[in-house]
Amino acid sequence: MLVNLCDYKQSVTLIANSGVQFLDFGLTPQDTASHGRFVRKTANGPLLRLDFDLVNGRYTVPGTHGGQPEVVKPETTIPLQQSLAVLDGVWLPVPFLRFNPPRTFVEGPDNWARVQVRKLDTPDTAGNTHRVTLALDSQIAEHATSALSPVENDILNGTRFALAWRDSEVESFLDQTWIDGWLREAFTQYADGVENRSERDLHQAMRSFEYQAHWLNLLTMLGEQLTVPEVKFVTHTLSTPAIPVDLILDVGNTHTCGVIIEDHGDANDGLRQTAELQVRSLSEPQFLNEPLFTSRLEFSEARFGKQHFSVESGREDAFVWPSIVRVGDEARKLAMQRLGTEGNSGISSPRRYLWDETPVVQDWRFSQMNGKTQREPLATAFPLMNLMNDDGEPLFTLPQDERLPVFSPQYSRSTLMTHMLCELLAQALGQINSVATRLRLGFPASPRQLRTLILTLPSAMPKQEREIFRRRMFEAIAIVWKAMGWHPQDEDFATRKQQEKSVVPVPEIQMEWDEASCGQLVWLYNEAISHFGGQTEAFFASLARTDREPEPGVQPGRALRVASIDIGGGTTDMAITHYQLDDGSGNNVKITPQLLFREGFKVAGDDTLLDVIQRYVLPALQTQLQKSGIADASLLMASLFGDSGRIDTQAVLRQQTALQLFMPIGHAILAAWESSDVDDPLAGLHATFGDLLPQKPTRNVMNYLQQAIDHALPAGSEAFDLFAVPLHVNFREMQDAMLAGQFTLTSPLHAVCEVISHYSCDILLITGRPGCLPGVQALIRHLQPVPVNRIVWLDKYQVHEWYPFSQQGRIGNPKSTAAVGAMLCSLALDLRLPRFNFKAADIGAYSTVRYLGVLDNTVNTLREENVWYQDIDLDKPGAKLDARLHFPLRGNVTLGFRQLANARWPATPLYTLSINSAELAKAIAGDGVLNVRLKLCGGSKQEGPESFELSDAWLQDGTPVAPDALTFKLNTLADRRHSGSHYWIDSGSVYLK
Repeated sequence: MLVNLCDYKQSVTLIANSGVQFLDFGLTPQDTASHGRFVRKTANGPLLRLDFDLVNGRYTVPGTHGGQPEVVKPETTIPLQQSLAVLDGVWLPVPFLRFNPPRTFVEGPDNWARVQVRKLDTPDTAGNTHRVTLALDSQIAEHATSALSPVENDILNGTRFALAWRDSEVESFLDQTWIDGWLREAFTQYADGVENRSERDLHQAMRSFEYQAHWLNLLTMLGEQLTVPEVKFVTHTLSTPAIPVDLILDVGNTHTCGVIIEDHGDANDGLRQTAELQVRSLSEPQFLNEPLFTSRLEFSEARFGKQHFSVESGREDAFVWPSIVRVGDEARKLAMQRLGTEGNSGISSPRRYLWDETPVVQDWRFSQMNGKTQREPLATAFPLMNLMNDDGEPLFTLPQDERLPVFSPQYSRSTLMTHMLCELLAQALGQINSVATRLRLGFPASPRQLRTLILTLPSAMPKQEREIFRRRMFEAIAIVWKAMGWHPQDEDFATRKQQEKSVVPVPEIQMEWDEASCGQLVWLYNEAISHFGGQTEAFFASLARTDREPEPGVQPGRALRVASIDIGGGTTDMAITHYQLDDGSGNNVKITPQLLFREGFKVAGDDTLLDVIQRYVLPALQTQLQKSGIADASLLMASLFGDSGRIDTQAVLRQQTALQLFMPIGHAILAAWESSDVDDPLAGLHATFGDLLPQKPTRNVMNYLQQAIDHALPAGSEAFDLFAVPLHVNFREMQDAMLAGQFTLTSPLHAVCEVISHYSCDILLITGRPGCLPGVQALIRHLQPVPVNRIVWLDKYQVHEWYPFSQQGRIGNPKSTAAVGAMLCSLALDLRLPRFNFKAADIGAYSTVRYLGVLDNTVNTLREENVWYQDIDLDKPGAKLDARLHFPLRGNVTLGFRQLANARWPATPLYTLSINSAELAKAIAGDGVLNVRLKLCGGSKQEGPESFELSDAWLQDGTPVAPDALTFKLNTLADRRHSGSHYWIDSGSVYLK
């Protein structure tokens, strides 16, 4: 979505050292016939823009020092529209210089401002055809010269900066070699690549300084047609202390969102000091992501123009961006347009791979081609290349002699979470101190500083994975702080004392609240405040079930039992919470939560998408291939879209095919199903592949498919048209399949509904996007864990204007409830929710690992005979496993866990135990039996152990087995539907024989 434009005053403040700050403008450029005339000052430039004297009808050069204008004949005529086309979407240096009122510009700084002008595909709501983005580097350089960047004295003296655009103001700026080279290269790329000018034409254009004319045209437009404010730097002082800000992040497997909460002290006003996290596209800076954005990550260097010319100016650290990945819509666009086939340039979601700390085999690549080499560069760039090693580990955590920067970017997939959090942190740090945010939330002259980072977690995230997540967040903070120059680059960052060396205070990390419980709090708060006017007692009394026996000592009508099912993209989570009122009355009553049960399964919306692809899209394609004369279409499908296990060019193309062809069609089917009439038995989707694709796959993907299909077609056959493949889906049949258990989501929903029914809950809340699907809703109504009138579907739930992500007074996509619920928890802890008293500290995470053993190969179940350890309690300080127990092993296994003493209860993969010694494998393949024993490790004395590890192993004759002969590894993805190490979205393996 387009950035909302802000009405800047004549002067705005910039917060010193707050990263790259953006000012956004909209306009419809006005071109007049007399504009765009130029003359060279000398034969060697620079170019001067001519004024038109309306009285005499002559062109003039303004006189120096207020003298008479000189009449001259124009040498060059360049209309503004041509300049807008040549420089569209190009970052350009602009003179944003110190000045003394009213308008006397003094020397510099020359290298701290960039501008980009973009033509919009369709005008914005105000009718503007173009957007202008002005980027200012707010870094106050300690050692740089004041000629290139703002310095400390500019803050102390209250120096003002403004856009210079008249000839006399920009003459010396334009005459610099690095500026001239930048403009020359930008012009040449357009003249060569788009206009295909001849060498002679290009030479003539250079001699007449046409490239400078285009830049001067744009600068004049900015000066005459926009009101670009003056800028002054401020920092925190005794009179304007920094405002603390808390950032809540809900990083999901499919979508991510964030909420920013400012603490204005005595001026706090409930929920008014909150805002959604806004992630700006850096390749198209006029766009922001939707507040709820995809978790996809792509490697892409943040560029604010031509870095080599910027360095030539004498400043190497201009426009430092502390991240080399993009997320959200920008990442999805980059992935959809990717042309390279060497290695990977991103993944569907780093949270899926938190467990995988092994460096990848192939180097990661940036997702854009290098114009000269026509190859994708390796995914390494300043400043991060000097802050981590090849595996993605921060250098400050390593011994001094091992601190080698990145040469081959083989970052483990787990460390990609660090990269993603670096990007989210960079965006948040820019947003909280942006001019627009400060104007909107109040106290615009006060700087903002991050105080706390709050991460919400899935209900059943294993403790070991949770700790890895915490570590990734800590590393991201350290890397961003060091990249921004706020903390010494080589110093350790682990203790509070070391962190106090930072110029900017280091935020704390909080990870106590799970997503399902947070979703409940949104409903609880909205009902109590919006629907019952703060009368919590009346709210509880109206909803408490009379058919459930109250707990001993609990007065009827003063307790609620609330269940929630959160169906996300990667996990289905459930929580059942008992809410008890104390003995207060009216508005003065406190709610105390007690978590009764929580569970989570790694089956959710993306598995439903795969079901749709496998049940409808692939059979449609296979049928059409058979009709075209291909005898063994299933063999062709298996080779194109099956799991070959190879890591090569074909693997990359297979993954791009899933991303660019099958997933958009699958999403289109699910969107049509979601909006269909549930009462119409004939409702369905009848279309071709081409009808359902918002954009065609790239040339590489089409060649990959077309060549294989053409090769398999009989001689003389017509060419196969992929976009003409017909697709017919009946939605009633889809619903019946969901009820009959033919969708993978059915099994976990059966399990959670069984538990909710057992607890006789008062209310069931359904959150998460797949909960909007008619089939899912029909299944839950059919299972009826609570009476149907006690089920609340949060997508259509009405919320008032307090809700940050609301759409026309409704929640819209219920994924946002986790982040908003965490916001309410945080505010409740500080007693910042008027008329709503909630004991948020009592909602805490606990481990759901109770039974551990060998999972079945076909379905994720843990049968009684395969259970190794039971009644495990990882939350018990000093917990240990029974050292007398050991287990026979006859091959590689996946170990998983479940929470209940019920073999039907779905289990979740946790570890893989594999044999990596050829001799040991031979011994076991014969008559040998391997015995293994596990032990608990990690964690703290107060919180209990966090993980399992291999204690020892021996053959049946007592021969001990060397530790390196076995690999015991965390792997929460080891599932029959995935290739053991890649989720299907990342492998592209969607075809099952």
